Amino acid sequence: MKYMLMFVRDDERFQADPELERVYAEINQWFIDLGPRFVEGQQLQPQRNATTVRWPQGNALVTDGPFMEAKESVAGYAVIEVDDLDQAIELAKRWPARDHAVEIRPVIHTHD
Repeated sequence: MKYMLMFVRDDERFQADPELERVYAEINQWFIDLGPRFVEGQQLQPQRNATTVRWPQGNALVTDGPFMEAKESVAGYAVIEVDDLDQAIELAKRWPARDHAVEIRPVIHTHD
């Protein structure tokens, strides 16, 4: 089964972490340790760099910035392939950036 792990954080607090360089090194090692279970993933730019498309009254409206202002936002993601949710949870528990939350969602398989 494939799961998407979404790493949610407060960007300002994370960037102010005096141990940021160490945390990034630990995050890189976490990805290396996933080995073949890692399918894909990336870090995302802060939510202030987002562009949002909405369709009020059926017309596309493009705005700079996130859909909703929120203190926390998705900072990155990883798609992993494991046997079950329990394995996904165990991998998420090892995520080294403790000021993040890790949201786990099963990926819907629409085709083979």
